[in-house]
Amino acid sequence: MEYKKTKNITADVCIVGSGCGGGVCAKVLAEAGMKVVLVEEGGYFTAEDFNQREDDVYQKMYRHRAGLATEDLSFTILTGKTVGGTTTINWTTSLRTPRFVLDHWAKDLHLEQYSYDELLPYFEKVERYLNVHQEPDERHNENNRIVYDGARALGYHAESTGRNVDGCIQCGYCGLGCAYDVKLSANLTYIPDAEKAGAQIISRARAENISVNGVRKTVEGYLLEEQSDTVVGSFKIDAPIVIVAGSAIHTPVLLLKSKLANGNRKVGSTLTLHPTTAVLGVFDRIIDPGYGIPQSAVCDEFMNYRNDRGGYWIEAVPVHPALAAMSLPEFGEKHRSVMERYRNLGASIVLVKDTDSFGSVKINQFGRPIINYTLGDRDRQYVREGLDTAARIQFAAGAREVGTLHARKTIFGSPDEIQRKLSTARYGPNEIVMYSAHPLSSCRMGVNPRTSVVGPDGESHEVSGLFICDGSIIPTSLGVNPQLTIFAVAERIAEGIVGKF
Repeated sequence: MEYKKTKNITADVCIVGSGCGGGVCAKVLAEAGMKVVLVEEGGYFTAEDFNQREDDVYQKMYRHRAGLATEDLSFTILTGKTVGGTTTINWTTSLRTPRFVLDHWAKDLHLEQYSYDELLPYFEKVERYLNVHQEPDERHNENNRIVYDGARALGYHAESTGRNVDGCIQCGYCGLGCAYDVKLSANLTYIPDAEKAGAQIISRARAENISVNGVRKTVEGYLLEEQSDTVVGSFKIDAPIVIVAGSAIHTPVLLLKSKLANGNRKVGSTLTLHPTTAVLGVFDRIIDPGYGIPQSAVCDEFMNYRNDRGGYWIEAVPVHPALAAMSLPEFGEKHRSVMERYRNLGASIVLVKDTDSFGSVKINQFGRPIINYTLGDRDRQYVREGLDTAARIQFAAGAREVGTLHARKTIFGSPDEIQRKLSTARYGPNEIVMYSAHPLSSCRMGVNPRTSVVGPDGESHEVSGLFICDGSIIPTSLGVNPQLTIFAVAERIAEGIVGKF
């Protein structure tokens, strides 16, 4: 088929994806004098596009309209499809990789380059660049105060989270893109700086295949119409260096479609999620869970508390009306009655560090992702324990009743009911609402070519000049919001590419 629009470009580097990994690589390599072309399937949105309407933003800027899910629909996976990737529509939480995780990478996985001491300069560099800082106590909204005050009342450790903002006005709509240009996401930082250094950004361009011919590589794909994603053209980019940075879901999809870097069948085979569910407290006071800073406090008392590299922690979750309507229990009039209490709801999420769960990304006959994920026994136990803790925190903060997202109504009228009711609740697929916004590890880095997809420098074990630089190469689950980790790892990999080429 002949299209009206075609782009044939020769470059030094072609980058697929513009989030944490792709944005960093575009900036660093362009500033080093390399000719960089970056393609992004999503649109290049600006402040005027962030209209704070869920019905609009979910359709335009989230994968599958915020409905990307595992094959059995038991996990909804929230990721962005826009220039800046998920950084454009996340809640700004910026946290360093826990030391115990990096110790495991360095000592057990022999990734000494990623020890805490080795990564510290990169964390500090990213934090300076993105103005990562903790919010003072007085800026916690009522929803975050539930976590902050309730946890401390019970003797648990809680603290403010780091955030990548500058001049935040506390509107609460970070998850719908910042209409005030104060969230320092990749679309406002790394990408514009890359463009200033000469990088070419092509948005609404979906990469479909990577082919290799000697040292040269060709990335081919389609140009998409702005509103409908209808194909209106094609592109072909020739470059000796290709960096795939399409996320832990879509990077393996592209590699599998291209039949590349998968001689050991590890591409897509080791997906980790960040199993997440919630408790909802009903308060006599107004909480307004959709307003104010979305996520500024965390209770990390129970992370790795058994020294098994597992556990959970508890954060606040911003709840806007559409998301609330999708998540809250009941149907019809009963659902209406729940929604009528929306302003009095406090929402806390339990995030479990994946340890014995199993996930994978494959492709169907149309080249679309098939995502599978099975919650392991230990991780399932941590889900239950986390719900127990989160419910107690809600009561300690003043809730008069607390409920979970189980399919069978599970509501506690007092802390005395929590353990008994959770012990009889069910935790199988679709028996409790589960989310994840942090897919990782589907194309893991490692020193052994038989068990990993890329080496410590991000380069494919099989294809010279083919790099992966996004959440898919993170060696294990993190247990924390991953954007700062991916930024730091990407800075290191990009620096290595400059030194090598």
